[in-house]
Amino acid sequence: MSERPHFSQPLDDGIHDSLWQWAQETYGLKGVWQPLWLNGLPLGRLNDKWRDLLLRGWPDFLRENSDGLHLDGKNWRELGENLQQTAAGWRDSGLLPGWRNELFDVYSADGQSLFPLERSAFRPLGLMSHAVHLNGLVHRDGEWKFWIGRRSPDKAVAPNRLDNMVGGGIASGETSTNAVLRESEEEAGLNAALLGGMGLQNKIRSLRPVSRGLHNEVLHIFDVVLPATVRPKNRDGEVAEFMLMGVDELLAAMQNCEMMHDAQLVTLDAFLRYGLLDPDHDLSKWLRRIRFEEEA
Repeated sequence: MSERPHFSQPLDDGIHDSLWQWAQETYGLKGVWQPLWLNGLPLGRLNDKWRDLLLRGWPDFLRENSDGLHLDGKNWRELGENLQQTAAGWRDSGLLPGWRNELFDVYSADGQSLFPLERSAFRPLGLMSHAVHLNGLVHRDGEWKFWIGRRSPDKAVAPNRLDNMVGGGIASGETSTNAVLRESEEEAGLNAALLGGMGLQNKIRSLRPVSRGLHNEVLHIFDVVLPATVRPKNRDGEVAEFMLMGVDELLAAMQNCEMMHDAQLVTLDAFLRYGLLDPDHDLSKWLRRIRFEEEA
């Protein structure tokens, strides 16, 4: 058995076309979004609701030009603190529910951390966040299968939906490797020793409108091949159950809209890397186009 998963037979054309239609309908910068410039860098995107709220909250500091809204501070620390206060005001007035009390870092295009900000403020401002996703694969009964988690019915976002084995945001000051190790312990009860063969496979950009604003996130995708005797076990109450699913089961879940959007995207990335997708199909070309690389 190869340690690297591989599928010798690609999916049929009809499945490719269906998955490509889903991707086109789900992802992309649809609608009207105004660029948000922070200290001269185009870091965010605003819909009309959050644009108007920013203009009301910062009447003396915001400049609106033909290229978008410009918000400047003396330095990044001051600007970040002021945005944090703005987000807290939205929370207190009931405009920003779901406050997480967690900080994510805002990065420049070349990967420099600029300032931390409350996680729940990223979508309203269209700022780029970072998250980790871990595909857990097992070779059992002569085929490669994926460990898939079902989210708790108590989750505020996408309750009961299917997810990758592990997933979660990268906290302020945290590396992607540290984040996936932390989330693996919390969500799946997997320690670092069991993840010794884990590796970062890809980074892709997920961009889609959501009810709160714009989901603009870089997905750091890790894969690990687990022994057939290992079974993930949730510890933090965020996963209701884990299931070992073959490709046919996963495709049925995708077609029935049972998977979270980004979890499905991450799984499709694995499908492409392991030979299930035709590299010349439009779906595969799009998956390669959304790969994320920091500017030099």
